[in-house]
Amino acid sequence: MPADHIFDVPDELDLIEFFGVDPVERAPEDGYWCFEVSDERGIKLRFSFNIFERSVQTELSVMDAVINTVSHELADRLHVNGAELRATFTSADSRTLLAVTVTPAIQVRWSTLRSR
Repeated sequence: MPADHIFDVPDELDLIEFFGVDPVERAPEDGYWCFEVSDERGIKLRFSFNIFERSVQTELSVMDAVINTVSHELADRLHVNGAELRATFTSADSRTLLAVTVTPAIQVRWSTLRSR
C-alpha cells in the first residue's frame, strides 16, 4: 500500500446521524473520533478510529464490564451502507471486513479472509 494511502471516512455529520449521538471524544487535528452508544439490552459499544493511523477500534461492554475489544490497522474505507457502518481493511495477504449495526440492537461482526 502506498505511504500516501488515505483512509476514506464519512464526514462527522453522517457518523452522528448513524450513531444518533455526538462523538464522546474528538481530536480532528490528530485524526481521532470516538462514539459511544448503548442499546436496550444494556450493551455498550465504544467505536473509535484514527484516520492518520488508519485504525479502527471496537469495544463491547455489558454493565461496565468489557467483554470484547478489537483493534485493527490498515483501514481503507469506512462507510455507511443502509443500517450498517462498514469498514474494510487490506493487507498483503488478507482482507478484513467490519460491520456495525446500532439499531434496533448493537451488533459488531469482524471477519478476515486470507487472499493468498
